[in-house]
Amino acid sequence: MQLTPPIPLPDPIPLPGPLPLFQGGLLMTFVFHVLAMNMVLGGTPILVVTEGIGYWTGRSRYQCLAKTLSTVLPTAMAFAVVLGVGPLLFLQALYGQFFYTATILIGDLWIALVLAVMVAYAGLYAYKYWRDWLLLSSPWALLAIGGASMGLLWGVAFVFVTMSVLAIQPHAWQAVWREGMDAVFTLPMVLPRYLHLVCASLAGMGLLLVVYGFGMTRAGIRSTRRDDPAYGDWVIRQGVAWTLVGTLPQVVVGPWFLFSLPPHVRAALVNGESWVSLLFFASLTLALVSLVSFNAALMVPRARWLVLAGMGSLSVTMGLMIWIRDQVRHLALAEYLETPQAVPQWDMIGLFAGVAVVMVGLVGYCLHQWVTFSKMATEKSPQIH
Repeated sequence: MQLTPPIPLPDPIPLPGPLPLFQGGLLMTFVFHVLAMNMVLGGTPILVVTEGIGYWTGRSRYQCLAKTLSTVLPTAMAFAVVLGVGPLLFLQALYGQFFYTATILIGDLWIALVLAVMVAYAGLYAYKYWRDWLLLSSPWALLAIGGASMGLLWGVAFVFVTMSVLAIQPHAWQAVWREGMDAVFTLPMVLPRYLHLVCASLAGMGLLLVVYGFGMTRAGIRSTRRDDPAYGDWVIRQGVAWTLVGTLPQVVVGPWFLFSLPPHVRAALVNGESWVSLLFFASLTLALVSLVSFNAALMVPRARWLVLAGMGSLSVTMGLMIWIRDQVRHLALAEYLETPQAVPQWDMIGLFAGVAVVMVGLVGYCLHQWVTFSKMATEKSPQIH
């Protein structure tokens, strides 16, 4: 006999705004978090591999890209942490009784997560400031620091995936309570969802490298290496290659993840009768288009339209997958969810919106100033021969 899961009662305090506002806020803030998270989670392995190739082959392009990545990743880490607060707050407001229960059940790992983030953050800064010195004195130590940071960040991702899987499977809570973490690791969704996330982060960072390469090839921006005008084109090819490294395994990981979902959730995705199902198949089609486009772009490097087609289709695919991810959570918890009471506080909502607009403007201004300063520094630097 299957016991009814012991679902805690939802918070009796009503939502301070309409439900669609909170649902939209969750999706919007999560998109920004994913952009920064992809840079960190996918950027650290790219940094270590690029640094290793640059050191052992002496190829200056790899060394230059590794230098850029080592400079950008600590900042991206800060953005990933800060931008993760918003979706976490919306998640607690909408699914608090499931979120808190899952974090309690994996309490040791959840507490260790904070320490792991701090050490990984420190490792990225150590890599940035000690890079030049360690490359001359102890390159293995430099790669070890990068590898340790990568391992910690991938461990953090595994904890979040484990919590997310446990939160949408209340029927497993009692087994986890009795048997501990062994029961968590045997949940069929954990491994495929984790691999799906890691591969997606590699593809996402590869896509950002393509954007970076395109930016350097635009008139007035050009390469940071004026002795190598083709450096921007090379970065584009590297980005395309890393995008394929992250996207091709999804051909296997994606179906594995799909078949690990609860039967009623999987049926809703593949029945072809709902908007969720139609958009799911649309995302699969666009993913195939991106694979074909990026493969063709590697074989015909000068066909920029192929790269643009791959970028566009993969970007839309990622956006759709974020929305589908939210729908999977809602479908998995549908039998336990009740529509929360809402008592809108429009004055607080207006204040929140105003502060958000101001902060977005400030971040945009800071980024503009950073790009302008970097461009001026490049123009004033001596040309490398």
